[in-house]
Amino acid sequence: MLIDINDNFFNELQEVSDSLNITIGEYLENLHEKNQKLKMILLEDKEGFEKFLKEYHVILDDLVMLNPEALAILNENSNPEIMKPVFIQLLKIANGDISVLTKLYDTYLEQSQTALDFSTAD
Repeated sequence: MLIDINDNFFNELQEVSDSLNITIGEYLENLHEKNQKLKMILLEDKEGFEKFLKEYHVILDDLVMLNPEALAILNENSNPEIMKPVFIQLLKIANGDISVLTKLYDTYLEQSQTALDFSTAD
């Protein structure tokens, strides 16, 4: 993939970094670190990541489909017809942004390790 470095590209970098309150250099370093992390996951733990994605999609499907249990939870806290589009958008965002998925996978790994540590402590 070639990047056309022009004023528009620089302006977009500037806008994003300004909105995050960091420098362009810090923004580019963060992107590089995220890309490296993704590459490491895909090279070293592809099977674990695939397992996570399957489990993750089942959960998101349940939220979007509003199964009876999820519907009951939503009814307690809010209007499900208002929240359903939110869950659909969450699904689109999470599926479209690999950095979101890698962050969720990190959390999944941490929780898996915590559960493992807890079960072996007994």
